[in-house]
Amino acid sequence: MTTDPIKVLHVEDDFADALLVQNAVCEAGDLDISFTVARTLREARRKLSGNTFDLILLDLRLPDSVKPHDTFETVKGLSGETPILVLSGSMRVDSDALPEEVTTLDKNKHLTGVDGQAPIFIAGMIRQSAQSNQVEAI
Repeated sequence: MTTDPIKVLHVEDDFADALLVQNAVCEAGDLDISFTVARTLREARRKLSGNTFDLILLDLRLPDSVKPHDTFETVKGLSGETPILVLSGSMRVDSDALPEEVTTLDKNKHLTGVDGQAPIFIAGMIRQSAQSNQVEAI
């Protein structure tokens, strides 16, 4: 019995950061997570209108949406029932732009990781978030 891969829309304007996340997931051995990358909010809107995803992995600052609150609210409005996981390197400044119920962690801490656990942590958070209906931030 095979299971379908978890389909993730990764909204990230920094190509290197998108590759870091994908590499971390592969290093963790979680090969049944597939990524589609959108580099702008406009591109994310287009991909969300024509596809179904299990999770949206969202950077808060994009070239066409630099206000974190606006980025988050726009994607939340477009996502329907799809869970959103906020992955941002500027959580210290941007956490105030998110609703209080969103847990905030900084990607700089979790992509570099401690004791080589970053890949396992990131892959686990993606898998856990895709299976929930919560909005989270890492």
